[in-house]
Amino acid sequence: MLVEKWARFEIALGVPEPERLVGNGWVPSFCKAYKIREFRRHGEAGSVDIDAVKDEQIRLAALIKKFAPEDRFNFDETGLFAFAPPDRGLATKQMSGKKAEKFRITLGVGCNAMGTEKLPLLFIGKSKQTRCFKHKTPQSLGFDYYNNQKA
Repeated sequence: MLVEKWARFEIALGVPEPERLVGNGWVPSFCKAYKIREFRRHGEAGSVDIDAVKDEQIRLAALIKKFAPEDRFNFDETGLFAFAPPDRGLATKQMSGKKAEKFRITLGVGCNAMGTEKLPLLFIGKSKQTRCFKHKTPQSLGFDYYNNQKA
């Protein structure tokens, strides 16, 4: 697309044919000089009403100020692919990969704004009673575990 646009500019500006850039060899240095690089567009961020978001941030900040920092909690979840091999690494030659392991467990972590109260790790898996517990309860092993088919 960049090469096509460049060719149109050359024609529109009347650049003589022998002086026109031919091929793609100039593209990497042009992109580097003008800090042009490829970006992946994530989600539907382009369709968000920025003014509505700013208004909501102000409203939410006022609401949060009513609570002491030790009473404000943040909770996040992440997926843990415990048995998945790394998909890249350092080597002197190309190596074949391994089939990706699909087993996943969801971890939940949380703490208050001061960092003084940390919630215990929360594990969410697919199985009601996993084999790794060996007929013991997760609570007896020192953590909370819940199951969900879509975890």
